Amino acid sequence: MMKKLPFVFALVLFVCLFPQSKSLAAVTSSKGPVSVSASVGEYYLDLSGWQSPYASIVLTSDGVFLRATVADSSGVFYLPSILIKAGFSHFCLEAIDYKKIGTSYTCFTIEPATGSITKKDIFLPPTMALSAYQIPAGKDVFAFGYTMPLAKVFLFVSDGKILTVQADKTGYYRFKIAHLQAGRYTFYTKAQYKGKDSLTPDKKLSLWVLSWWEQLLNFIKDLLAKLWLLLTSIALGPLWLGIPILILIIILLLKLWPERFTFIYQSAVVIFLTKLFRRHPKHHLHHYWLLGE
Repeated sequence: MMKKLPFVFALVLFVCLFPQSKSLAAVTSSKGPVSVSASVGEYYLDLSGWQSPYASIVLTSDGVFLRATVADSSGVFYLPSILIKAGFSHFCLEAIDYKKIGTSYTCFTIEPATGSITKKDIFLPPTMALSAYQIPAGKDVFAFGYTMPLAKVFLFVSDGKILTVQADKTGYYRFKIAHLQAGRYTFYTKAQYKGKDSLTPDKKLSLWVLSWWEQLLNFIKDLLAKLWLLLTSIALGPLWLGIPILILIIILLLKLWPERFTFIYQSAVVIFLTKLFRRHPKHHLHHYWLLGE
C-alpha cells in the first residue's frame, strides 16, 4: 500500500493540473512575447536619383515630413519603401547642399496611387543662393550653389537672359550677374549631366534692384528706425525723460534768484536772443520771462 502512494499521488496531480497546463499553453500562445509593428499605408513609394555629392534630401507631402536621406559621394540618393495610402498623388523633394549655402525645391504630381510606385533617375535642380537679395541699380550680384560634378548649369533670369557655366569637380558653380537695372527679378537654375536635363524647381529666388529714389527712401527709413531705437532704448529712456525736468528746474532757478546767474544773462547768446525778441514785441509774454526780465 505504501508503495502505491507515490503512483496515486502522481496520478491525482496529473489529472488536476492537465487542464490547467492546457490553459496555460493557450495563454502563453495568445499573450506571450510577440513582435508588434504598426504602419499607416497600403503601398510603397520608392524614389532614387541624384543631386550633388553629400546633399541632404528631404521628402514631404502636404508639408508633412516623410523621409530624409543623404546622397553618396557620387551625388546619388535613395528613398526606398515609404508607406503611402491609396490615392497618394503628390510629394516634394527639397535638396540642401553639403555646404548648406543653397537649396532647391521640386514638387511632383502623379496619378493617384492604386499600388506601389517607383520613380528612378530623378535629377533634382541645382541648389542655389544669391550673394544679396537687395542691391542698388548698376551693381553686381552672384548666384551660386551645387549640382553634379562637371555638369552644365543654366541660370534663367526673369528678364529673358540665360547664362551658362560649368560646375567644378565638387559640383560647385557660380554666376556673376552684372549691371542690373532697377526692378524686381527672379532666378532659377537647371543643369545638364551626361545628356540628361534636371527638373525645373518650383521655388525661385527674388532680387530687388533699387532705383536712386528707392535707395533714398530706404536710407531715410533705416535712419528713422535707428533714431527711434535710440530714443526708446532702455539706457536712454530715463535721460530723455529727465531733460524736460532739468529745463524746468533751470527756468525756476532763473526766476527765483536771477542775481546769482548774471553770467548767463551776459552771455552772447542771451544778448542776441534779447535783441531778437525786442524787435518782435508780440512775443514778449512768451519769451522775456525766460530771460528773467
